[in-house]
Amino acid sequence: MQAKTQNVDIETRQYYHQANLVYLSTIAADFIIVPIIFFTGSMVSFYGNLIGMIIAGIAVYLNKKKKYGLSAFLFILTITTLGVTQVLLFGLASGFMYYFFNMSVLIVYTKWKPSLKLVGVLAQIVLFGLTFAYAITNPPLYPLDLGWIVFLHSLNFILNIIGVANSAYYYIRIASDAQKALSKLANTDYLTGVNNRVAFDAFLQEKKQSFDKTRQPFGILMIDVDYFKNINDTYGHACGDEMLVKIASLLKEEHSNQDFVARYGGEEFVYVMDAYQINTIKEVAEKLRKKVEDYTFTYQSHEIKLTISIGGLFVNRECTKATENWIECADQRLYQAKTEGRNRVIIEGVI
Repeated sequence: MQAKTQNVDIETRQYYHQANLVYLSTIAADFIIVPIIFFTGSMVSFYGNLIGMIIAGIAVYLNKKKKYGLSAFLFILTITTLGVTQVLLFGLASGFMYYFFNMSVLIVYTKWKPSLKLVGVLAQIVLFGLTFAYAITNPPLYPLDLGWIVFLHSLNFILNIIGVANSAYYYIRIASDAQKALSKLANTDYLTGVNNRVAFDAFLQEKKQSFDKTRQPFGILMIDVDYFKNINDTYGHACGDEMLVKIASLLKEEHSNQDFVARYGGEEFVYVMDAYQINTIKEVAEKLRKKVEDYTFTYQSHEIKLTISIGGLFVNRECTKATENWIECADQRLYQAKTEGRNRVIIEGVI
């Protein structure tokens, strides 16, 4: 039984939410552009943008069907075709050349194979070059006066800058969240959902640095499940796994925001807490021990009773020992608790 982890669904966010944002933004922009184009008198451009709006709607529909690659292809093909057409109609100064840059960015974010992305970007470059070469040497098919040219150029510039910036920002957020999710996954025990040994080692180093500055006393508890091998031998490893998951849950129920719980290895856990007195450490340890002892674990039709042994230490203000000595001392007290009969707490107050 694996612990539940909250993963960032990168595919959904990038290929569905982000893509839909682009498509829906295009539809919204077309509600502005289409009437404007109508007043230019160019029906070719008017119907072209109208078709572009429809294709964007189809792309949204295909995204719901998880046809991410196809929806992106139709959208990019349509917008690129519109860019070429409108540059030929209105000339370079109209600003429709910016479409090529926006589409090149979108190609990078699509769910296409790397080779297809390369082909797509190269196609944008070739089309840009051919369109530019033609438009710079030939007059526009539908020339507009200066007012219209300035207006269209400004509008296209603003809309395309917003589009590129939005896609880049959204992608950076996705990448950042993915990095955080991977970091959390790397520091979480796959079975119990608490911190793992890697996270604990890093935490302990940070704790040592903080302690050196503040001299804030704290306690370390090493917790081991008694006779855990008998559980695996009697009921199987699946049962043992469920017991570990439940014990981790019981430990997490008691910890505060400042406490740290980790699976140290096997059936052993570690619990770190801030405290000003050794009696506080002992009280918490005893409460944890009693909580596990009183709990009835169930597996299939079996009711199982478990106990834990706890060894720990209180790191006081005068401590000058290294972190290795902290763990060694707590481990020694755990060993003592095991040899003295198990299901008990032994805390060291001076190190």
